[in-house]
Amino acid sequence: MKHISLLAAGGDLRQLTAAARLSEQHSVSVTGFDRCGTLPAGITPADLSGTQPQSLDALLLPMPVTQDGLFLYTPLCSGMLRLSELLPLVKAGGTVFGGRFRDSERSMIEAAGLRAADYAKEETFALRNAVPTAEGAIQIIMQELPVVLQGLPCLILGAGRVSRALQQRLRALGAEVTVAARRCADLARREGEEGKPVTLTRFQSVGDTAFPTN
Repeated sequence: MKHISLLAAGGDLRQLTAAARLSEQHSVSVTGFDRCGTLPAGITPADLSGTQPQSLDALLLPMPVTQDGLFLYTPLCSGMLRLSELLPLVKAGGTVFGGRFRDSERSMIEAAGLRAADYAKEETFALRNAVPTAEGAIQIIMQELPVVLQGLPCLILGAGRVSRALQQRLRALGAEVTVAARRCADLARREGEEGKPVTLTRFQSVGDTAFPTN
């Protein structure tokens, strides 16, 4: 792997951790993390005012990349970062990594002569990201509900990666889990998995409404 110059812009601690790992082999700077305190060893805060155009090989963006198509998702930043202002910093033909690009974001990147690479489409990333997503859902449940999870009936719509991670954790906390999925294959796969069985149902959606079909 060749040595590259990379800027990690915006995102949460996942992006900061990725930047720290990448800094072991590459030159990595970050922006959009002024609220997180001391940066990990090996990475430095970027001075965007002094960064020369087309001086970077790649740009690492968060997931989601933006929440409005214009400004980066920056929960650890006191300011705002506009996507269009970062693209000129990347060399022609360079790569912009991001999670779950909107069509408008991808078009903006390609119009700048750059390549958009969506890391959220990688199976390895999706599987590992399912764990913090599931744990975050449980955190919200415990914060918002005035009852305990022990014995609580829970319905999960869908039987994908996040659903499977969530099922395991809810069951471990004593919840009664029902899984609803559109595809029979998803239900068959779940029935064949080891562990305490969950209630399964298939549903079809019409507009925004889901109807059980069994």
